[in-house]
Amino acid sequence: MDTSADNTSLKSQYAAQITADLERNSAEHERLSSEVTALQQKLSVLENNRALLRSMRQTLGDEAIGDIPGNADVSSSQDGASAARKSTELPAARRPKKQADTTSGRQKEAGSGRRRAKRVREAGVPTLRELVRDDLTQHREPRSAAEVTAALAQALPDREVKATVVRSTLESLVAKGEAHRTKQQKSVFYAAATPNAAVGEAAPSETPAS
Repeated sequence: MDTSADNTSLKSQYAAQITADLERNSAEHERLSSEVTALQQKLSVLENNRALLRSMRQTLGDEAIGDIPGNADVSSSQDGASAARKSTELPAARRPKKQADTTSGRQKEAGSGRRRAKRVREAGVPTLRELVRDDLTQHREPRSAAEVTAALAQALPDREVKATVVRSTLESLVAKGEAHRTKQQKSVFYAAATPNAAVGEAAPSETPAS
């Protein structure tokens, strides 16, 4: 009887010891697994940084940046990034030159346009101003700039007629008293100035024959 009781007690001790060992093993396994996961993440970050640094070194040249070890720190990455930003900002210094070229190009186009207008007048071809004024004279009702442009483009298919130029010409006629401008809601209409006003003003100045 004593031997049986001793065996039972021994088994209980072994079972308790094994249970405790399993618990410690599980806890240690969980701790190490967490550390391994964290180390793997750190390793992945380091590998990405190393690949980025090597790419920067290849872009900037080995002589300009020197030898970079495989485990370069973050400061090297920042230096490479600042150098890369400087290299990308360099073309911006040439932009004012392009703007200057554009301005000179516009001036050349304006000069050529004036020369073309002079050649047109010398050749006896009606100017756009004359064509716009004649169109307004032929139509009694007020007309918009778009209507005048469409009429001129249809009458002169070989001649480029731009709406912006026609509108500027109409405004010039208005400024010189050769046309009237009216506004209906949001639309602007133009009509030729009638010569009656000018005749009425000149009539009183005439002295009747005695």
